[in-house]
Amino acid sequence: MEKKKVSIIVATFNRDAIIGETIQSVLEQTYANWECIIVDDGSTDNTEQIVKKYTEKDSRIIFYHRPKDRPKGPNAARNFGIENSVGEYVLSLDSDDWILPEHLDLKIKVFENNPEIDGVLSKTIMVDNDKAIIEKENRTFLTPNLLEDFVSLKISWYMHDLMWRKSFLEGKVLYNEQLLKMLDRDFHIRRLAEHPNLLLIDEYLSLYRIHENSNSSNNNINVAESRHNAIVNIVDALVNMKQLSNNIKFYLFKHQVQNLVVLYMHPSCFSLYLKLIKKTFIFRIDYLKWFLKLIIGFCSFKIFSKGLRFIQ
Repeated sequence: MEKKKVSIIVATFNRDAIIGETIQSVLEQTYANWECIIVDDGSTDNTEQIVKKYTEKDSRIIFYHRPKDRPKGPNAARNFGIENSVGEYVLSLDSDDWILPEHLDLKIKVFENNPEIDGVLSKTIMVDNDKAIIEKENRTFLTPNLLEDFVSLKISWYMHDLMWRKSFLEGKVLYNEQLLKMLDRDFHIRRLAEHPNLLLIDEYLSLYRIHENSNSSNNNINVAESRHNAIVNIVDALVNMKQLSNNIKFYLFKHQVQNLVVLYMHPSCFSLYLKLIKKTFIFRIDYLKWFLKLIIGFCSFKIFSKGLRFIQ
């Protein structure tokens, strides 16, 4: 029986020092029928030259530039890669991470044995640049209520943890190209609202690199605004899909109250939160408690630039 192809989608920007390690992890897969589509998001370093050395040696590695008519950012690059893929399965991979040698092989076997499923999930280890273990993600498991549990962070996984059957993704809004933050989280919430049939391989098959720049943008006010708008967009999307429960409203609001530590500096902070409150407000004690924390935290940050402990 002919083995089915996996499309691995890699968006990259200025990764000339490390993208070779990511590509090498793909080359070392025990499952050979794959294509690795690398989409450059406008790099100004030697990323293109590094990648092209690999494309010259292996035709399964394909290089594109993000089209100029698409917005800058990894999500536009990922969408373009998926649009140009030919595999039956799709796996997105960041250009600074690794997949372990049996990653594709084990997931393909699950798909072959379960033709009704939409995706296969595995687990990730956080490592440093030398692959020394920092932490293992222990929240990657399946529950009866995936959407609410994912929104509330009871469960969690990374972009490369889920391999999708491409037919499940076709005709849908994939990665939101306007976001600066919550890129893959937004994507996964939308997918879970569609109630996919998932199976879990209870093994660690990926390495997530934590380095100096991993969280460098978290304190950027524009990124904070993008994260906030992503929450509002998720609320709207879940309303349209009739999947917005009161629990989800509370969790999303609570998440954004905690984001106040950065967003209070935004000149339109009040109006941003007012917009969110209008979409999520519910008469519930825990919501009202966090609403009070928002008011006190906002005043505290504006006057004293302090209040972190109060809103945690």
